[in-house]
Amino acid sequence: MISQEKRSDRTILLVLIALEALLFYSFYIREVAWYPPDNFDQASYLLETYRLQERIFDQGLGHIWRALSSNQHGAGVLFPIEGAIAGITIGGARLPQLSVLFLSFVALQIAVFSTARTIWRDRVYGYIALGLILSQTTLWFPGGGGLFDFRMDFLAYCFYGIWACAVLGSHLFLDRFWSIASGLIGSFLVLNRFVTGVYILGVLLGFAVVCSIVLWVGRRRADLRSRMRLRLWHLGLSACILMIPVAPFLIRNWKAIHGYYVMGHAVGEEKEIRAAELGIRDLSGHFSFYPKSIFEDHLGKIFIWGAGIAIVCALAARLLSKFRYKTAKLPPRFDEILPLQILFLLGAILGPVLVLTADISKSAVVGGVVGGPVSLLVVGVMAVAAPRASLGVDRFTRRLLTAGALVVFAFGCVNQFSHASRHWEEYAQRNDLKRLADLNACLTDLASENGWSSPGISYDVITGWLNAGSPTISAFEGSGKLIEFHPMLGNGILGVSREQAISLLEQSDFVILTTLPKVGTYPFYKHISEYWNDLKVWADKNMIIARIVTFSTFTATVYVRPVAMVSGTEGGWVTRHGLSLAAPHETLKRFPVIRVTGSADYTRLPGVPAVTATIDAVGTSQTAPALFRRAADAYEILIDTSSTNLPSANQIQIQLDFDTYFTINKKGHERDTRELVVKAPTHVQLLRKE
Repeated sequence: MISQEKRSDRTILLVLIALEALLFYSFYIREVAWYPPDNFDQASYLLETYRLQERIFDQGLGHIWRALSSNQHGAGVLFPIEGAIAGITIGGARLPQLSVLFLSFVALQIAVFSTARTIWRDRVYGYIALGLILSQTTLWFPGGGGLFDFRMDFLAYCFYGIWACAVLGSHLFLDRFWSIASGLIGSFLVLNRFVTGVYILGVLLGFAVVCSIVLWVGRRRADLRSRMRLRLWHLGLSACILMIPVAPFLIRNWKAIHGYYVMGHAVGEEKEIRAAELGIRDLSGHFSFYPKSIFEDHLGKIFIWGAGIAIVCALAARLLSKFRYKTAKLPPRFDEILPLQILFLLGAILGPVLVLTADISKSAVVGGVVGGPVSLLVVGVMAVAAPRASLGVDRFTRRLLTAGALVVFAFGCVNQFSHASRHWEEYAQRNDLKRLADLNACLTDLASENGWSSPGISYDVITGWLNAGSPTISAFEGSGKLIEFHPMLGNGILGVSREQAISLLEQSDFVILTTLPKVGTYPFYKHISEYWNDLKVWADKNMIIARIVTFSTFTATVYVRPVAMVSGTEGGWVTRHGLSLAAPHETLKRFPVIRVTGSADYTRLPGVPAVTATIDAVGTSQTAPALFRRAADAYEILIDTSSTNLPSANQIQIQLDFDTYFTINKKGHERDTRELVVKAPTHVQLLRKE
């Protein structure tokens, strides 16, 4: 039978979670849904999720296995899969993916409350632990990585806390079932974020050393020796269960992991640039960054107040208890479990901090991972300080502890409601964000009109707003159509030469040049500031201005590659009389040379075709010089309209005919009689006459 206390606790938790769900949804609609997602990491994870989601819709659930077996995962495997499954199950975009994070937070709250109440044998500790979790600001961290930023940092925060709860629930590896459960939870966490495996294994190794020391010191006590040996055995079992499902994925993705962590964080020059971006220039800055970030960015003032109140109440209760029972002979207060709990939680906090500090590249987002163990540590210290319930705590002392728990829990609830009822920083920029949404819609419309499913796009800045992921995600969330803009110039913080930059612009379908100052710690800005005028001259000469968007502090000019529309292909082939091109009159006057490229099967063609280009007009027609070139297994067709008298129509139609073709002979009653020449074009360009 469930006790009345447990029944009331469940009711309170359910009501709390229901209110949180309402706040989550209302905040998302009010503050998040109406503008494109910022932050590069969020954009990349959403893109990967939406891509997988569409593949599942088009080709079936087998793509989940393909995603699992891919060797391109540098940071983790499961996170995009979870987002895609949420999108398929719930429907829509971004809200289902963020719901994965919300459910993780719900799981953390339940785990922390249940663990604290069970381990320290009093519901007071459960409410204090829950209140401390709610008092933290990680969920609302404005720099990204919180509940409304779809990346794995917040999920790691939740499940690292849940893993710590499972270890405590095993009575520090005395219980075999919970030891196995902690290994499975750890495995799930590592498969979501690979680097957390270093945290967990480091903490387990440190705790194994502590257990070994206790075993040696207490070797004369048979009961203690037995418990410590059992702990070491179950700890090893938990570590093995963690690594068995994880190891194949780490081996499979080792190249990607090496590129992401080793090259990006240990060997390459980017790490120093990231540190300089945060103002870290000396050893003290590296050592102090994460402790400072954890307290200021993730725990916050309300948490500090709540932790202080909890410990003060525990100490006051202890003093009152001593006064009340000053003549009583108290039993020994400590056994090994309480010190081991404190040491384990300290290790669970210090382990990630040490690993992160060793990385020269710093980020304020990732330090929040220790939020769960920090809350449990406060409760553990409180449990050490407070009197035992077995000593017969009087009513006044009990009320003092209960009052402290209610205050801390209330602090947490007020903290959540306070953040949910305020506008985010982005709301002050809502006019600019709406212009950004319009800019993305313009890019999407142009890509759709030109039939580009994977257009290249270049930017002259590196920001969370202006990047290739932003229009891609806006297109999918707005229309359900996946148009993958892939980045060209502006795809990294390292600098590129003028020649490389011009080459990237030549390969781009869109170029966006801004009036933003090209200054900052990134080498990209140092280089581009030297030749930005050359980029603008090139874009003005070789591309068309599609739109100029005026933001509050800068202007963005959108250039689009001039292109002719293609029609008349049959089943992916160009037939002898079947290829038509259409281009605007004004565009063709400015860019009179049309370049058509694609692949060809020269083993079937009797020779290299000759091409005739006919410009149609009402009642008349004329030919333009045209040339067919073979390039290995590809072809290039050049049409020069500069010497022709173009019709006055808005759209100029050009028909291409070929003198060489082949037919496909099929067995059976039906015969393919199409006169085929080459594969349908993969690229059509309009160029200036040199």
